[in-house]
Amino acid sequence: MNAAFAHLPQRAIWMCKPYWLKDVKLVANVKIVDWPSQNDLVADPSIHLPVTNGGQNSLMESIHHDVPLVGIPLFSDQPGNLLRVEAKNMGVSILIEQLKAETLALKIKQVMGDKRYKSAAMAASIIRGSHPLTPSQRLVGWIDHILQTGGAARLKSHAFQQLWHEQYFLDVFLFLLVVTLATI
Repeated sequence: MNAAFAHLPQRAIWMCKPYWLKDVKLVANVKIVDWPSQNDLVADPSIHLPVTNGGQNSLMESIHHDVPLVGIPLFSDQPGNLLRVEAKNMGVSILIEQLKAETLALKIKQVMGDKRYKSAAMAASIIRGSHPLTPSQRLVGWIDHILQTGGAARLKSHAFQQLWHEQYFLDVFLFLLVVTLATI
């Protein structure tokens, strides 16, 4: 990442433990910060682009503060999250196998140089922040609904009405057992 930041005219904040990079000669435009609040960092108006792993919190913070992003998915839900980010034009992702300094620098320049990414992030932020009802209004509405419909029994899961052997799929297991034994 240090080599990638060397290709950029912008300054970069690298969030990590300083002792992790004790043997690395940092380029002039990089500042090491010991794990600040990522939300506070992304909220700063001078921050234009986070490079993140694409976790759900990172995406929500970027959307909330209408900031596009570059993602490097590492595990779990991150690849899928970043596919959605790319589909909505809110940023780009780089697979870890393709991660090189030149690729990272190119993707950062691509997102920062193309206003469509910022516009898409702003649109997502507006959608996420637009709620026709406040939480207290929604609560009152649901309470009224439950009172008017006599407890909203139709909203209860069908599982509460099933017999015990259906809830535990014993009828299915018994059928499979019979079929298996019949074929032997």
